[in-house]
Amino acid sequence: MKFDARTRLWGVLLCVLVAAGCASLAELSNLASRLKDKDYTGVSVNHNTANGFDTLVVTAYNLDQQGDDGETIFRLVWDTYPEDIDRVVVTVNDKTTSATADELHKAYGARKVQPAGESGSGDVVAWILLVAFLALGGLLTAVIVRRRRRRPDQTMPPYPAGP
Repeated sequence: MKFDARTRLWGVLLCVLVAAGCASLAELSNLASRLKDKDYTGVSVNHNTANGFDTLVVTAYNLDQQGDDGETIFRLVWDTYPEDIDRVVVTVNDKTTSATADELHKAYGARKVQPAGESGSGDVVAWILLVAFLALGGLLTAVIVRRRRRRPDQTMPPYPAGP
């Protein structure tokens, strides 16, 4: 099967976008596992971003403690979830509560994990995307240059026939 340059370009772009999303999915999965370790069932964890505002939504059930107000979940999110969050919405046993990052900071102090967007080495996803777009730009430039070299120059007359 022969792949043209455009197909390769789309393949590289797709791989980069998938790789960028995998880091966040892994963190959500890790958080769900930690909640299950704390005897929560029916755990659902979603990280939503809208206009630069990050909301983490956690839904779980704790059949052992019907009066669970989500305090354990708030603490676990604040101490172990490394992604940037502006608000956390927790629903335990169909009772919903929420807290902003400022409220969680007042309640629990500084985070024990440094949010991914605030690391000293920069945002990993942004670096991945930057490198990918530079690579894609280089590939696209190479394709364009190669195609232009193949085109015959129509302004020059054809070569005269030999003797």
